[in-house]
Amino acid sequence: MLKTQNRKGVLRNCPICEKLFTDTGIGVCQKCYDKMRDYENQINDFVKEHPHCTVKDIVRQTKIPLKFATNMINKGQFIAGGKITYPCSRCGKAITSGLYCGSCMALVHEATANAKRLELERKAKEEQERIKKKYAEKKSSGMNILKILRGK
Repeated sequence: MLKTQNRKGVLRNCPICEKLFTDTGIGVCQKCYDKMRDYENQINDFVKEHPHCTVKDIVRQTKIPLKFATNMINKGQFIAGGKITYPCSRCGKAITSGLYCGSCMALVHEATANAKRLELERKAKEEQERIKKKYAEKKSSGMNILKILRGK
């Protein structure tokens, strides 16, 4: 049982089992929290025995959901010192850390740089349009004064 420190709970539905519970900061009901801790212990025990396993090996042998095992690996929650491989979120290549392999990470960086460049170009174009509009307004207002002075 998780002990809480005089926190007022908020009534919520558990994101895992959908049952109503009083959330005191852990985000899931006590039953699901205990189940998650049990999953973590099972995975840690398996990884200690098989330090160079893959996430598929973990899921196949422990029968723990892939999403939970992958999330735990991504957070780096393992006690064991071995390298665990799991699939890249984009291409599926085996990786040992992060969400993406090196080549996919390069593509993400390239896409981010392109998006930033396009945004800067858009802002520069908007600024040019604003300056042109302001200049045209000044020019037309000056011509209007001349027309008024000439009596047209």
